[in-house]
Amino acid sequence: MTAPVEDLMSKKVVSVDSTSTAFDMAREMLNHDIGCVVVLENRKVIGIATKSDIIREAVIKRLDAQKITAKSVMTKPVVTIEAGNTLSDASAVMSKNNITKLPVIDRGELVGIITSTDLVRRTRPSKLAKDMI
Repeated sequence: MTAPVEDLMSKKVVSVDSTSTAFDMAREMLNHDIGCVVVLENRKVIGIATKSDIIREAVIKRLDAQKITAKSVMTKPVVTIEAGNTLSDASAVMSKNNITKLPVIDRGELVGIITSTDLVRRTRPSKLAKDMI
């Protein structure tokens, strides 16, 4: 897993502004069939919000999802990785921080996202081949 993160990351990252509402974030997740959105402020990554974050911070607390902002719901500080780091680095960062989604940055700008599912899909074929031998 010495390939760079940028070789495997998804380049189409759905992001929202920090002033977006929990409702807006949920709608984006449903529209794109994804589990998270990256929260930006002045084009910089400041957080990440998952479906679980919205449920925990808005729904369960019975708050108005059309009034509560991304800044109130998101997980922060957000853990990121540089595009040039290796897939092994990404795996280690996810494991160390107990996370499954990792925004990818290059020179401070959001350029992609990599997930634990991406890593499993990448490594599983070679593991299966080794197990068969």
